[in-house]
Amino acid sequence: MPSGFMLACLLAFTLQIFFSLPPVSSDSLLPMISTFQGLIKLGEGVVNYPEDVAVDRNGVVYTATRDGWIMRLQNNGTWKNWKLIHSQTLLGITTTKEKNNLIVCDSDKGLLKVSENGVTVLASHVTGSKLRFANDVIEASDGSLYITVSSTKFAPKAYYLDLVEGEPHGQLLRYDPSSKQVSIVLEGLYFANGVALSKHGDFVVVCESWKFRCIKHWLKLGDKRDREIFIENLPGGPDNINLAPDGSFWISLIKVFKIYI
Repeated sequence: MPSGFMLACLLAFTLQIFFSLPPVSSDSLLPMISTFQGLIKLGEGVVNYPEDVAVDRNGVVYTATRDGWIMRLQNNGTWKNWKLIHSQTLLGITTTKEKNNLIVCDSDKGLLKVSENGVTVLASHVTGSKLRFANDVIEASDGSLYITVSSTKFAPKAYYLDLVEGEPHGQLLRYDPSSKQVSIVLEGLYFANGVALSKHGDFVVVCESWKFRCIKHWLKLGDKRDREIFIENLPGGPDNINLAPDGSFWISLIKVFKIYI
């Protein structure tokens, strides 16, 4: 292949990435919170690439690892291998309020339920197509589950191609526990990542990593739009998001590039 063609492709990819990233102003540079300096690392060297954590109603902490384990934090501060799923594609997790089950996103198999009785696939397809690249999940007050799909086009191992292409292939889905069916709530999202339910349960916030923003979707629309900007121009790509005790949200950020001042 001619070197000139390869150079042109590389330049096109670089420009696509550059122009797809939002401008970062000094107003969006978040101050360091002093409480972060006292954080304790849990499971360092023991837990293999955890993507998410969940806390059940008894206060037990769980995480899913890249080598297929659901691990549980013991009272003495050590981690225990709880359930083996035989998968290397486990991502977001959450717990259900009624039965205290663990719900796990497997970007290859779909949506899983994990309990003391074993592992069950809740959903593997949506509108006739394979449910792929499920990233995060949260339970609503009615028991339904809201799931983000990062990309309907690219697999997790090729996630960077989603950024290079710069097109919105992400979705927000809803799993109905009564019908056991999955429906599409939102489409056209730029790498939908974390999802969290509001304190009053009236909306969910979805992270769009490649747009450096989070959107809000009202669960009971009425006269509201299906989506609106919750926060934008973040100093990094939003990844996971969790509800804080005061009703605000904790958002973890992907550091895409360095900022020099």
